[in-house]
Amino acid sequence: MLEKFSYKKFFIDFGILVLLISVSFLIIIYSIKLSRKSWQTNLKVSVEKVLDEYDANTWTVGNFIPINNPFSLTAACYETQNRKTGNVYKAIIIRIETYYGPLPAVFLVSEDNNVEFIGYSSLHGRILKQLINKPSDKRIDFWKEKVIEILG
Repeated sequence: MLEKFSYKKFFIDFGILVLLISVSFLIIIYSIKLSRKSWQTNLKVSVEKVLDEYDANTWTVGNFIPINNPFSLTAACYETQNRKTGNVYKAIIIRIETYYGPLPAVFLVSEDNNVEFIGYSSLHGRILKQLINKPSDKRIDFWKEKVIEILG
């Protein structure tokens, strides 16, 4: 036999479902907000290591600079100062595609928008030498132009 349909029971069940979905979304959003700070701190350490490998005891990495476009999901930007000259730069770490898969690359941008490729983060040894020793790497040239657009 058919049970009698109850609007009251339907709306109670629907309310419980909406509550569970809402709580799940709030937990996800809260965890993203908490991880943002550690993400910025750990990327800053990666930028410092790459700059130290490039030119030891020359660079000071400062505050995080927000990127206001979709690249903010795969890139981070920091204020950087050259200790020897006192010039201020922007250091950007961004995931780029290489022959060995996506790797985080660090670029320096001067005040007059000159972009210099510094190196790859967390990559050492023979593979790093193979990637750096390509004088006409079109991927690096592409990202040098793109970095200016990303920083706006």
